[in-house]
Amino acid sequence: MKCGDSLKKALSATAAAAGVLTLMSFALKGLGMLFRVYLSDRMGSAGLGLYQLVMSVYSAFAAFATAGFTTAVSRLAAERLGDPNQKRGESGALRVLYLSSFLAVCMGCCAGGVLYGGARFFAKSLILDFRASAALRILAISMPFMSLSSCLKGYFTAIGQIYKPTLASLFEQCAKIAIIVYTFETVCKNVKSPTALCTAVVAGLTAGEALSYAFLFVLFLFFSGRRGFEKLQESRLSALKGIAGVTAPIAASAYITNLLHGAESVLIPRQFAAFGGGREKALADFGIIRGMTIPMLFFPYAFLGALLSIQVPAVSRLNTVEDKSARNRLIGRIMGISAAFSVVTGVVFFVFAREISLAVYGTDECVFSTRVLALVTPFMYMETMSDGLLKSIGEQNRTLLYGVLNSAFRIAAMFVYIPHSGSRGYLWLLLASNTLSFALCFFRLKRVAELRLDARLHIACPLMFSALGALAASPLRHFALPAAVKALLCVAVCAGACLLFYMPVLRSRRE
Repeated sequence: MKCGDSLKKALSATAAAAGVLTLMSFALKGLGMLFRVYLSDRMGSAGLGLYQLVMSVYSAFAAFATAGFTTAVSRLAAERLGDPNQKRGESGALRVLYLSSFLAVCMGCCAGGVLYGGARFFAKSLILDFRASAALRILAISMPFMSLSSCLKGYFTAIGQIYKPTLASLFEQCAKIAIIVYTFETVCKNVKSPTALCTAVVAGLTAGEALSYAFLFVLFLFFSGRRGFEKLQESRLSALKGIAGVTAPIAASAYITNLLHGAESVLIPRQFAAFGGGREKALADFGIIRGMTIPMLFFPYAFLGALLSIQVPAVSRLNTVEDKSARNRLIGRIMGISAAFSVVTGVVFFVFAREISLAVYGTDECVFSTRVLALVTPFMYMETMSDGLLKSIGEQNRTLLYGVLNSAFRIAAMFVYIPHSGSRGYLWLLLASNTLSFALCFFRLKRVAELRLDARLHIACPLMFSALGALAASPLRHFALPAAVKALLCVAVCAGACLLFYMPVLRSRRE
């Protein structure tokens, strides 16, 4: 009886955590989308394209500062906390945090130093605008703060306080938006130069990163419930080797894939320009796809991202047990939810692409790109979930290989295909590469975790019921309503009708 009560309490606590984290994730994504709308309106699609280029160079260096630390700290600290001696487990988790923070800040300072010193070269040779060097130098300052934040986020995830990293991200987003909007409306009120506006944006981003770390550090210092150290048998050198053993493959994966992604992002506008239309149009097309469409498509992923964050420590702990059946069942449930949710999301974006685009951006520039990429949205979501789960069970070497293969495929295709097809060809290339990446990650997870998805329950039923919901919501498209209201009603009716049919089927299968 007591066991049953404790299980119910654990489940209700998990459900409550999932609910709170999902709401916070949606708030975070919502703020991000509103900010993206503000930037697209203030900077235009060409300015947004330049901003994406600057961020692509920055991301390659940010990978050196942060890659692997959140996952490594989360996984290794969770394993230490599984020790029967609670105090020893907590001491081991704190040691993982401190040693990881030391390594991370060293990496952050190195990455920031190289970016700061080479800013003019990177701006001139990669972005093709030497004036963007100021933006890169400002972003370089944020590297140590990012690296330290990544360790604290991993620690909070391991101890089950997952809401704290999300709360810090929410605080960071609010701070960045407030600083950037204030700068735009005062200092840059009459500024039209995309380069100057981009510099103002990255100054806000850097300030946000510093404030986010300060916020996380305060939470750790005063509200993490830490206890005193217990003497550990494991030496610091051994602990460092363990951290490096987990971090190195994930970091290598992130380094290589981010460098390849950075190269890809730099190449895209050049290849678009080779197709015709000049650099301004190339930047505008790049901004529409990477700056508007993809962030909008990933907005609903907040739900799955929250689910993954909550379950990763549990998966890591179950992975240390010899009998993997409980781990495999948990992975199966996570992927089943992911499949159903992502299929419904893909249908909604495909059918109501125009209504959603007009509601979000006030323009139909990204309708075509939204419809094309909606076809592969389920694969994008499930590939991201599979990648995260593979890393949580020690399969980071495979994710490295898959990331490199996929990026190499995209870059090779970009040289051969994009100069003859332009932005539309790039959309079809994204469809092909995301399908490839999904297949590699999903089938690896299927093999190592003995994953069995019920195609009828998790794919066919959501697809059919969401299509019926979209059919029921279609008449609303012809009503004379504000764009935001129309899009909201269409999505609500479609999702509501899908749930109405799907939940009884799901309930009957569980029984």
